[in-house]
Amino acid sequence: MRVITRIGAVAGLGAMALSAQSADAAALCSGCEAIDGAAGTYLGSYDPRHFDNGTFNHTDLADDLGPETSFVDFFVFDLDPAGAGSISADFTRFTRITDFMAALWTDSGSVCSSGPALQPGACTSVATGTKLYEVSAASDRWEIIAPGLQAGRYVLRITGTTPALGASAYSGQLAFVPEPGSLALLSLGLTGVALARRRRPDPSA
Repeated sequence: MRVITRIGAVAGLGAMALSAQSADAAALCSGCEAIDGAAGTYLGSYDPRHFDNGTFNHTDLADDLGPETSFVDFFVFDLDPAGAGSISADFTRFTRITDFMAALWTDSGSVCSSGPALQPGACTSVATGTKLYEVSAASDRWEIIAPGLQAGRYVLRITGTTPALGASAYSGQLAFVPEPGSLALLSLGLTGVALARRRRPDPSA
């Protein structure tokens, strides 16, 4: 198990993801709400070469007049091919959550189906394998920086405790980029194309 904090490497991968996504970003799941009553929520299959990304929410963590209540949410996604990822979530202070934590696991046989375009699918069963990363919120936000993820299925487990009064909610986002070596090759390829175009003779000359 590796425990990751948001200090240090976060800025590097986050900046890389943001700058890369602006060129060729593909949103796969937009504001995908956690599916109540399902074992887990399926967020789709992400291709780092396309800088795929998605957003997810759980907006009905209500505990109107009862005691504090713990919750456990599972979000499942596929990654193909291998790549690097950034997964984060936050809540507003108005919808305060305590003990807000997340862990990224490999999958060992979850059964999920795809949903409509930009919408989540449902998992009838979720099976975690090996825990890769675990984080907790420093204030009201956590982020998992996950370089070197192999192609395959992964499970994001989010836990926390709702307040004694009122409702709680959180929203999250995930984004994937090619590994640095792949990005370097892509950069060289784009540079070569640009140079070839620059050197091409002007037919009007």
